[in-house]
Amino acid sequence: MLAGGTGLIGSHLVNELLNRGDEVTLVSRDAGSAKNKFKKKVNAVNWDEVYTLKNESINAVVNLSGMNLDDKRWNDKVKREIYDSRVGTTGKLVDFISKMNHRPEVLINSSGVDIYGEKGDEDIYEDSKPGNGFLPQLVTDWEKEALKAEYYNIRVVIFRTGFVVARESKGLKKMALPFKFFVGGPPGSGNQYMSWIHIDDLVRLYLLAIDNPDINGIIHAVSPNPETMKDFTKHLAEVIHRPSLFPIPEFVIRTLFGDVADVIVRGRKALPGKLEKLGYTFKYSNAKDALKEALGKKS
Repeated sequence: MLAGGTGLIGSHLVNELLNRGDEVTLVSRDAGSAKNKFKKKVNAVNWDEVYTLKNESINAVVNLSGMNLDDKRWNDKVKREIYDSRVGTTGKLVDFISKMNHRPEVLINSSGVDIYGEKGDEDIYEDSKPGNGFLPQLVTDWEKEALKAEYYNIRVVIFRTGFVVARESKGLKKMALPFKFFVGGPPGSGNQYMSWIHIDDLVRLYLLAIDNPDINGIIHAVSPNPETMKDFTKHLAEVIHRPSLFPIPEFVIRTLFGDVADVIVRGRKALPGKLEKLGYTFKYSNAKDALKEALGKKS
């Protein structure tokens, strides 16, 4: 069962699950649209119908729900919407799990490296301390809700995910747009680190977490090679054959985006410590190769 299965990550994951023959049930704000998106190859229920599934045999619950951070300019109301879309939905899923007659083997919950706040060029691993502010508190509360499923003897996996590189990524398209008009450059100082992961690796990690009972706890879903924004945008410019000439001052970014600018101009160098111990081999460990796949022309 997937919540948030029609978004960027969910869409890729659902298709892979269907391709390997799994049955998929989606929990969605619009069950009809969700079914149509996948040509009615999935089951789907609205959020207010989720408890009707309590007698079903469900092996895994994957929670990808959450309003995109850059959907709206932040104010107190929007921050509450963001909070409820993550923490509230996770709490509802855990409550649903508690009432199931046959509980799933695993809950896999999305999370983010934003929990660390600004860490500069410090190497960050899964046991590093959270930062301060709205985003770190949001992610901390989000993860606490998911971990409550352990009370019911459910294996819990939490993927703290970096910036997702994918052809359909709205964030990547927004980043690339100025370059297409020859006015692109690194945001802010450009020295802040970006932790990223290609969509193919991220989906492989979710499948691994579903299948492997030895995987649990908090895991960084990030490439082993984080890049400074200066280098990342340089690679991006090279891939789309444009120059990277004009750094975008931080005050301009804050004027345009408000508080959400913290996501853009504050660096965090998260590294996949647990994945390296597991011996996971990344399909895309190089940012330029990942960007080529996402932004290059389809053959």
